[in-house]
Parts: sequence; C-alpha cells; structure tokens
Amino acid sequence: MLLGNEQLVWSMRIATVVLPVAVYFFILGLLNSRKTPQLLTGRRDFVLMIAALSPLLLLPLVEALRPWPLAAALALAGAVGAVALLAPRGQNWVVYNLPADQARQIIARSLEQLGVDYQRQGASFRLDGSARLRVSGFPMLRNVSLYLEGGRDDLGKRLEDQLTRTLATVPAETTPMGVSLLLVATAMLVAPLAMVAHRVPEIVRILADLLQ
Repeated sequence: MLLGNEQLVWSMRIATVVLPVAVYFFILGLLNSRKTPQLLTGRRDFVLMIAALSPLLLLPLVEALRPWPLAAALALAGAVGAVALLAPRGQNWVVYNLPADQARQIIARSLEQLGVDYQRQGASFRLDGSARLRVSGFPMLRNVSLYLEGGRDDLGKRLEDQLTRTLATVPAETTPMGVSLLLVATAMLVAPLAMVAHRVPEIVRILADLLQ
C-alpha cells in the first residue's frame, strides 16, 4: 500500500509540473494558428511563461518547507515577486504568427495612419526624432518582439491600438510549428491525467491530509 501511495504522489508531482507547461504550449499553438496575427503586451507574454514554468521551479521549495499551506503561500509569493521584478520594463509587445519582414511593413503602415513621422534604420524605426522602435524576429515561431524607447507618454498606447486594428485585417496561415505545439500539448495534457485518473479518491484523501 505504501508503494502504491508513493507511486501516486510521484504521478501527482509529474502532473503538477507537466500540465502548466502543456497549457502554455497549447496557448502558443493556438496563437500561431489564428487567422490573423495576435498582439500581446510584453508583460502579458512574460506572465504566461512564468505561470507555465513556476511549478517546475517552485515544487522543490514546496516539498522542502512545512507546513504545506505555508509552503504553498511562500511559493505563490515567490511567483508574484518574480513577475514584479523580472517582467519586461517599458513599452514592449510580442506579435504571434507574423514574420519580421511583414511586421515591419505593417508597422510602417500603422505609423503612417497615426501621422507619425519615421525613418527606417535597419531593423528599427526612428519616430518623430525622439523615439526608437526596435523590431526583432524569432523565425522558428514566426514571432516578432517590439520595443519602444522614448517618445511621448501616449505614443505607446496609440501605437498598440493602431497595430491591433491593422493586424485584424492581415490574414495569417497556420504554421507547422503551431500544429506541432498543439499536438505536443495534447499529448502532455492526456498523459499525466491518464496516470492519475483512476485514483481520484486517493488523490482527494492525500490532499485532505496535506491540508490538515
């Protein structure tokens, strides 16, 4: 019986680590399978990544500390602290399912629609002479990162709104990487659940014991 309980605990540990990563991969797969590119703020993109990786990083801390509710509270506080300290600063965005060359064309179009003067400087844009918009691509996932430096306080918000409107009119195709992420995520979701699905009553009992 003891061996069976140990196997169940290990199955629960694996599920705790794998499921958030699977959900993250599933979200990435959906973002790279939309009919139009998707714009996210850099902070929102970072929060998604931290939410997926935090169980992997914090589970050892939870197991090392006792009592369990206190350890869980400390782990949650650590995750929130990581978001507050490590989240990207300033105005930045990530555009999913859009190659870098096309992204630069869409940015130029959006700036023209906003009436913002700009000059192309390699992979960057110089805006109104006082701001700079850096553009970097991640070809494997067809993602583009945008970093706005300087400029008026309302420039970032105006640019974000205009890019959102422009991207809504741009067709995008499902990428092979998007399909791969969806398939991997589905397998990662099914496998841990299959490991513990037939032992739900025991899981409930173990959780009740931990909370006590």
